[in-house]
Amino acid sequence: SCGDGAGEKIPVTDGDVADLIVVLARDGLYIVEKGAGVTAEVLETLDPTRSAARLTFTDAPCEKLGTDDGIAAMQAVFDRAAVLLAFEQLGGADRCLDMAKGYALDRYAFGRQIGGYQAIKHKLADMYVKNELARSNAYYGAWALNAGAAELPLAAATARVAASDAYWFASKENIQTHGGMGFTWESDCHLYYRRSRQLALVAGSPAAWRERLVGQLEMRNAA
Repeated sequence: SCGDGAGEKIPVTDGDVADLIVVLARDGLYIVEKGAGVTAEVLETLDPTRSAARLTFTDAPCEKLGTDDGIAAMQAVFDRAAVLLAFEQLGGADRCLDMAKGYALDRYAFGRQIGGYQAIKHKLADMYVKNELARSNAYYGAWALNAGAAELPLAAATARVAASDAYWFASKENIQTHGGMGFTWESDCHLYYRRSRQLALVAGSPAAWRERLVGQLEMRNAA
């Protein structure tokens, strides 16, 4: 137990309900039990369906996890998280495609289903292509994670980039396919768009993961 944990983390997903907190510090990962020395302030975020909090630590008792340095430990955790998040993002993207397709078949304009118009067909086709690319890369990440493969950093970055792009694109095009009603609170479309934006920032921004992907590809090609 280090007994001198101090600082602040924001935003922490589910930080208001978690009992145990894994905290990244300069010299490694620490586990902190919520209680004395830990305060949680609920935050209002883009995604109202998933809670987040500001956690403040004041002389909070903590215990170090493992012996790795902070950056190496963080990246190892993030690589694993990226694969799992990719599947959540893929599930959201698939749901957006299903919603858009269903609405395109049910909604009639000028005497025909709007799904029969080329503009809508192109939207659905583009969503499908991005989703299938994300699915393939997510499976690649799952294989690398399960096998403990040395290429996990590359596979994780590939899965993360593809899934983030697919979910954002599908959620956006789902709103467009629904037309005016897609922008209303009564429609669920905005919930998926919000979740896509929120998930894209968990465990590193899209830009950071693209940079990591490029770096991993350069390392592989230089070997």
